[in-house]
Amino acid sequence: MNIRRFVWLAVLVCSATPVLAQQRDSLLDALVQEALAQNPTVAQRQAAARAAMLRIRSAGALPDPMLTAGVMDLVLPRFAFNQSDFTELDAELSQNFPWPGSLGARAGAAKATAAGAQAEEQATRREITAMMADAYYRLQYAVSALASLRHQLTLLDAAVQISTIRYGTGVAPQSDPLQAKLSRDRLQLEALSAESDRVSALAAVNALRNHSANDPLPVAPIDAAAVRAGATPPPSPDSLVAAALATHPRLAARHAALDEAARMIQVERLGGRPDFTLMLRYGYRPRSFNFNPPDFFSASVGVRLPLWAGRKQHPLTDAARAEYVAASAELRDTELQLGRDVTETAARVAAAQQRLALLVDHVVPAAQGTVESVLRSYQVGRAEFLTLLSVEDARYRAELEAAEVAAYYQTQLVRLRQLTARESQP
Repeated sequence: MNIRRFVWLAVLVCSATPVLAQQRDSLLDALVQEALAQNPTVAQRQAAARAAMLRIRSAGALPDPMLTAGVMDLVLPRFAFNQSDFTELDAELSQNFPWPGSLGARAGAAKATAAGAQAEEQATRREITAMMADAYYRLQYAVSALASLRHQLTLLDAAVQISTIRYGTGVAPQSDPLQAKLSRDRLQLEALSAESDRVSALAAVNALRNHSANDPLPVAPIDAAAVRAGATPPPSPDSLVAAALATHPRLAARHAALDEAARMIQVERLGGRPDFTLMLRYGYRPRSFNFNPPDFFSASVGVRLPLWAGRKQHPLTDAARAEYVAASAELRDTELQLGRDVTETAARVAAAQQRLALLVDHVVPAAQGTVESVLRSYQVGRAEFLTLLSVEDARYRAELEAAEVAAYYQTQLVRLRQLTARESQP
């Protein structure tokens, strides 16, 4: 009877596979959208991009005009306004005009800065999407591990009871219950570690969506077989690299920085040219000594003389050229890094897909078949209890590894999509 109970529990555990929630992809989509809407880093990037856009018009605008009003030659001690032929009330308006092309160059640099800020925002959105996928699948794997551990602990509890009874009746040696208890205790240690991983992954998910670390989230275990069935071979690495180089906002940000550096060269170069100032002046002269002197109008043009351009504007122009060289090198470095990231991620996706296929199609079925075979041999006394525990643990490890590889595969697949897609998507 006890043997039958043990066999029934073993078959129950072996046949039980985690159920894939139909809303798993929808849940990840919802989490990503929530993170993109509420994550503080995304909000900071959005605000920085808006601030850069708002600076474009001001960068190309003329300096504010200067209006000056004054009075001169008032007669002391009473500050009499009409007791001198030289008393007058003046109003002067002046406007500074930079060298032609200076304002356009500054506006162009501001536009390049805004384009770079927008690209950085898009890059951040992709990074947040990839980080959410990583945390989500880590959480899903931890939930899967805990579910498998609970099933395995149920089986080992039954094994401890059966082996203890068999030892008490003299049918089995003392090593059988001791070995069963040792296996159960080891699984309990693993359960503690898995729970710690679950809490850590849940905190990461909640932090990305700006929630409290302990906010609950209903996540279903991973169905490795379903993930295996939906896996498709990725495109060639060359095509993926080409797509990333054409669409990734990280490169768009580097191109914008290069454009900004080029325009700053022009800004600093034109800064060494003279600026012009137009001044208009009107003077009102009051009636004095029964004489009404005429008012007067004056106009003048001033020119800023860049006498110290060799110490100021010229070195700034050279510095802008050096920054252009640095931006060009950074662009090339980003291209190389992006190509490397795409190639490595594509290789991880392909390797994980192959590992998942091997585990789901061969290793897990073989492990389950071995357990069933050893169970039948153990029933008729042709297999040791230690062998039964060993093959059962191997089956459990194979299923756990399949869930881990499935989570890793999906994480890398999302990361690959974020490296090559036109828009952020999980």
